[in-house]
Amino acid sequence: GFDASSAAEFLDEMAASTLLRMALMAYAAEQLGLRASDEEIRRYLKRISGAVDGSGRLDQEVITSYAEREYGNLRRFQEALRDELLIQKFGRLLAESVAVSEAEARDALRHRQQEVRIAFVRFDGSNPPEDLEVSESRLEAFLASDAERVREAYDERSDEYDRPEQVSARHILIQLPEDADAETEAAAREKMDAVVERIREGADFVDLALEVSEEPGSKDQGGDLGFFPRGRMVPPFEEAAFSLEPGVISEVIRTTHGLHLIRVDERQAAMVVPFEEAREEIARDLIRREEATELARARAEEFASAIREGRSMLEVAREAMVNIERTEAIRRRPDGYVPGLGAAPEVVTAAFALTEEEPSSAEIFTVQNDTFVLIQLLERTEPNAEELEALVDAERERLAVERRSQLEQTWITASRDSLSERGKLFYSLEPLKR
Repeated sequence: GFDASSAAEFLDEMAASTLLRMALMAYAAEQLGLRASDEEIRRYLKRISGAVDGSGRLDQEVITSYAEREYGNLRRFQEALRDELLIQKFGRLLAESVAVSEAEARDALRHRQQEVRIAFVRFDGSNPPEDLEVSESRLEAFLASDAERVREAYDERSDEYDRPEQVSARHILIQLPEDADAETEAAAREKMDAVVERIREGADFVDLALEVSEEPGSKDQGGDLGFFPRGRMVPPFEEAAFSLEPGVISEVIRTTHGLHLIRVDERQAAMVVPFEEAREEIARDLIRREEATELARARAEEFASAIREGRSMLEVAREAMVNIERTEAIRRRPDGYVPGLGAAPEVVTAAFALTEEEPSSAEIFTVQNDTFVLIQLLERTEPNAEELEALVDAERERLAVERRSQLEQTWITASRDSLSERGKLFYSLEPLKR
């Protein structure tokens, strides 16, 4: 959300953007030779309440009063009126210049509602094999040639090399509201006392957390909260956790959530590893990642070569015992989303270009920089003809609105660029803040 000042600034920016757009539309209309005629101005003025006297003439006093009340003065009103009429003409001109036929709308609907199912195999270069070694000579050469990349990777992984003190802890929670009455609090403390007694008798903390803890987020993990630094937990809980030695169980701690027993499993001291100490480890990781990527690309190329020789992707994948993934029906989307792959517009485009006669593609698609994918068409589904016909009129209107908007934006952008290049475009938020 916004605070008051940022909300006001945002609204000012929106208002300025709207006003600028309107001014540019009026300018574009002028460039097209559009003008507001005297008759059009008279027709507009007659819509002002009281602007027409008993004889049907325009009352200048009423118009002047309206202009001063609504616009500050007559000149501003005249400018605003001129711009509004030009914008209206510009909008009508755009509407008249855009035509969408039934055939176009039908084709667009069919294109958007076609569905395909595909199978794909992926070769992931993001996880190097554990036995992938880096020679000292390769390491030295990489450090010499790619020092900047190593430094950038160090900065990106600052959470690994500049880590605050952390503890790994478990807890058992008996929920108790802050405003609990005496009876409710006594009942909660009695439950916790029973837990404490069982621990004294030798019960395992993890088993007890699984059995009695009332904190759903960690209960099924035996109360495990993982590692956390200072500042993440409520103060009483944090103070207790960071004062305990590993294996020691706290006294009963009261927080806003209820009553806790805490056990710290491990402590990690604050750590700052300077770049000079981390550079070789980072360089090795980068080299191993590069080599893993090359291995993945080479595997993908083996598949592509086999497909180019006439074999299907599914056949090659089964023979190589590579995992085959299959999608549900997918449609063309602006973001190119493919279930299981994420945004992959090139994959979507290729999938819809495949045919039953040639269902496998020998093209290797790169996803997320280091994953390589090959695809095969499984099924294509065409939309129902009757359902298409019912939507044609709405699609024509949608396409017309879309094209008008695109055409309008083209003119506005051209006008803005032309004025900017000539040093004639200036706007300020100050008048909006008065």
